[in-house]
Amino acid sequence: MKAWAIRTAIAFVFNAITLWAAAILPGVRLGNGFPWVVLLFTAASLVLRGTASAVFRRLDERRRLDERRLDGGQGPDGGLPRRLKAARKVLVGVVGLALSFGVLWLTTAFAGGFTISGTSGWVLATVVVWLASIIFDAVDDGLESKAHQLLGGPGPGGRRRT
Repeated sequence: MKAWAIRTAIAFVFNAITLWAAAILPGVRLGNGFPWVVLLFTAASLVLRGTASAVFRRLDERRRLDERRLDGGQGPDGGLPRRLKAARKVLVGVVGLALSFGVLWLTTAFAGGFTISGTSGWVLATVVVWLASIIFDAVDDGLESKAHQLLGGPGPGGRRRT
């Protein structure tokens, strides 16, 4: 429970910074109720990205099983062609952009203090949120470990760090 609370708090602060930065873009306006907007944005982001992550994990498991069956268990990668690796990266990027757009759309639909107008506003805000999510994914585990250390609890893996 504590790890979930720490992860959510980190996401809340990071998303507050992201939305504040996005508010300088043309067509993006952040008004009253900033904490509510960030809370809704964080909830939508955690739910949508968690769901997408679960789907990708399931697809990866299925792919690994298929590869083992085809290559006779010769390795985890089974000589997967570079085209498929590149296609997967492109798919992950496109899904990330779509999730960023979805999170922004949900936030503007249900939070009164956040609006995006015009095509350029939507495109720029989506790209900024997507780039911020990439940065967040890169630093999230380190921030979570540091928070656990500062709070004196076990790390994300459940073991106390020394």
